[in-house]
Amino acid sequence: MNPAHKQCCTLPPVQAEYTPKGSFGELDGLKTYQTGPTDTGKAILMVYDVFGFAPQILQGADLLASAGYRVVMPDFLKGAYAEGSMFDGTPEGDAKKIAYITGPGKPDSEGQAVAIAAALAALKAQGYASVGTVGFCWGWKAAITAKDVNQFSAIAGVHPSFVGKDDYEGLDIPVCLLPSGGEDKETVDSLYASLEKKNPGKNFLKWYPNEAHGWCAARGDLSGGEHTDAYAEAYQLLVNFFNKYV
Repeated sequence: MNPAHKQCCTLPPVQAEYTPKGSFGELDGLKTYQTGPTDTGKAILMVYDVFGFAPQILQGADLLASAGYRVVMPDFLKGAYAEGSMFDGTPEGDAKKIAYITGPGKPDSEGQAVAIAAALAALKAQGYASVGTVGFCWGWKAAITAKDVNQFSAIAGVHPSFVGKDDYEGLDIPVCLLPSGGEDKETVDSLYASLEKKNPGKNFLKWYPNEAHGWCAARGDLSGGEHTDAYAEAYQLLVNFFNKYV
């Protein structure tokens, strides 16, 4: 299996409890978590990981919204999330996992490319002139392969999966990368170098080598301590990045 997304497909999600501050509505016909002010003209489109609306990522959406953004997270997988049985270490579980990431969980499918572009267009039609996007795990590849990706003001990838050295080729906007210890360092560092060569001084990279893949989403440990601190810092770095470019 490609080391760039090995941990995405081997670790189960961590459970956490959180009472969201936002609410569920619709965006372009998709169930969507919505939070934050509606009158700033700035929005962030979040593309979750394969575990969907986990409490940890809902809390992350609220953290971004607290900085003055309208934050929306559509259900791009339409409820077809990864299941715990895919990670039980059995041949049957492995088979389910492969079927998932090559089927409904395939990040760079035509359907996802169109859906993310449609969500961006819907936000702009609502008056959000500047829109950033952040993809978590699976969401990184889904976001960067979306149609009209350069209509976003900026893009971020948090513990990104399916990273390729050539991911820079279709991107002409500022990029923020926050990889964990689960990503392949040589691949991500090469990608960042190419981004900087293409668009110097407008990108950001910070490694979290002590964090598991998924620490800002479904695998986040919010029980306190260093992992919770890393989670909080990562969301603050996202705010700093989006404040600069969105």
